[in-house]
Parts: sequence; C-alpha cells; structure tokens
Amino acid sequence: MKLRAAVAVVLAVALAACAAMGPKLAAPEIVGANVRVVQVNLPEVTMAIDLTLSNPNAVEIVVKAFDARVSLEGERIATASLAAPVTMPANATAGMTLSARGDAAATLAGVGRALGSGRAMRYEIAGDVTLGDGTRFPFVRRGEIALVQHLPLRHPVGADFVLVVQKVDQRS
Repeated sequence: MKLRAAVAVVLAVALAACAAMGPKLAAPEIVGANVRVVQVNLPEVTMAIDLTLSNPNAVEIVVKAFDARVSLEGERIATASLAAPVTMPANATAGMTLSARGDAAATLAGVGRALGSGRAMRYEIAGDVTLGDGTRFPFVRRGEIALVQHLPLRHPVGADFVLVVQKVDQRS
C-alpha cells in the first residue's frame, strides 16, 4: 500500500511539473517592416523601424526586448531596440516601433550606392526577440526599398534633407 501511495505521489509531482512548463512557444514572425529616417544630425542618424509581428501561439505573449542590427547594402548602419514591452494577442498581429541610432555616413553611402545604380536599396534587420518568460528567438528580415524621390529641405531639428521612400518588402 505504501508503495502505491509513493508511486502516486511521484506521478502527481511529475504531471504537475509538466503542466507548469506549459506548451513550447513558437517564435513571433515579422510580417511587415518599414524603416523611416527621423533625423540626420551628423555624424548620427536616428531612425524608426515600424514592425508588424504575428503571434502564432494560442496564448498571449509579451515581447520584453527586441534588439536588432540594421544593414543597408550589406553594411551595418545602426542598432535598434524596443523602448517598452509589447503584449501580443493570441493568434493575431501587433505593431511595434524600434528606435534606431546609427552612422549617418554609412547610411548616406548606402543610399548613394543605390541611387547611383538606379536599383532598389537592399536592407536587413537581424537580431533577437526576447519574450516575457525569457525565451529568445533569433530573427532576420530582408527586403528592398525603392527610392522614389529625394527632396532638399531644411528640417526644423537640423536634418539637411528628407528622404521619401517606398518600401518593397520580401520575406526571408
């Protein structure tokens, strides 16, 4: 009788441990990306990266951190991060904006190469997303930005130009 009770206790503890672990979460997927130049104040450029993420999980998840490296034409130009956690509903999409700071010279060189070649500018956003439970997922998003026009303006906060772009996204 004592043996049955001991086996029952061990099984109950094992089942409780499995239940506490819950289902393994799938990585959120980047389904849309848009990079905006916010300010150019030499030698630095400030950008906003608007992302749309899809949560494939049957439960709500919290994106605690989102750290990224941004490259143009194969050259790293900036690093980006999420300012505050974002809650994503189950089986739905959510938007978030990453704040990015980078090297204005590298950014302008990438834009110049694309303008000179007459083709779309290639970009890559890569890094790690960390969920509220500490789970980390690597990600990569690549695409092209078709340069539409370059307008000479004097921006009130010191930028010497405004670059108007049309994005052409690609999944990877």
